[in-house]
Amino acid sequence: MSNAYEKIYAVIRRVPRGKVVTYGQVAALAGLPKRARLVGTALREAPDGLDLPWQRVINAGGKVSSRGGLGVQEGFQRHLLEEEGVVFDTHGRTDLERFGWDPDALPRGRKKVARTKKAPASEVYHIEAILRPLGSRERAAGGKSYLKSGLEFIGVTTPDLRAALRLWLKTHPDLDRPALLSLAADLWATNSHELRAFGMELLQARVALLRSEDIDLLEDLLRRSRSWAYVDFIAPQIVGPLVERDPRLNARLDRWVKDPDFWLRRAAVLALLIPLRRGAGDWPRFVRYADRLLEEKEFFIRKALGWVLREVSKKDPERVWRFLKEREGRVSGVTRREAEKYL
Repeated sequence: MSNAYEKIYAVIRRVPRGKVVTYGQVAALAGLPKRARLVGTALREAPDGLDLPWQRVINAGGKVSSRGGLGVQEGFQRHLLEEEGVVFDTHGRTDLERFGWDPDALPRGRKKVARTKKAPASEVYHIEAILRPLGSRERAAGGKSYLKSGLEFIGVTTPDLRAALRLWLKTHPDLDRPALLSLAADLWATNSHELRAFGMELLQARVALLRSEDIDLLEDLLRRSRSWAYVDFIAPQIVGPLVERDPRLNARLDRWVKDPDFWLRRAAVLALLIPLRRGAGDWPRFVRYADRLLEEKEFFIRKALGWVLREVSKKDPERVWRFLKEREGRVSGVTRREAEKYL
């Protein structure tokens, strides 16, 4: 894969759900001005299995580009966008003012924060150079097999990775929010498990810098996670604090719990975990989510429900006992075994 293609794919991965971007805009953001056609070529030649929201790239007229066939592909692309909430008029055109993605947009009344001097993109290579000596082939092979992942593994343990992050943060005391978001996106644009993990840990370490609108980035990461190894960290450790800080984001969780992607449904449940573990949190919301999900056959949903109930039982066993008793016959064995661990 050429370096130009990698830059193009990195930009497209940042486009949030419900937003679109033009071929020319992708080229400009990738540092390839006036190379809109190259973006189209990169999309056509994207490797099978590449995690890429290709449907969010449209032409400068606000339409899905014709591919010269029978229109099936164009219809499918429009269908995917409409599923995300993008609206097309009777001429097949969408309003770019409304649905176009602006990576530099800020809420009204907020001033743009200056970036740090060091460009985040260059940091990816620096971070990889820090992590690589900490890995081992044996751990890399074991981790890849355990997670059944198609990503590349360096073989760095979690304690070593977190120690490397703490050291990196000490040398970057002026890291601001734009640089944080850009670096996290760049780390997740790689095919490396450890670099993605570094990005997650970095967001969690500086979660105080995040704003409510950053939920779009987090949703994008969750959709691309496809594994409990990432969802189970992002949802409680990063999304959870944002929701606590701004209860309006509960509306996003309400949408996630109905999402066709079971990882988003799992994330909606786990985003409630930490406050509930403390004996606080939104128990009625968890109950509503649980009642919606109890009959699901998906193991990871059943496990998540049991996990939250288990943690709640440490502070309030009576509450969990009543929950299980009132739903006798509806709770799966997986959920019940997890929930009753400390009862």
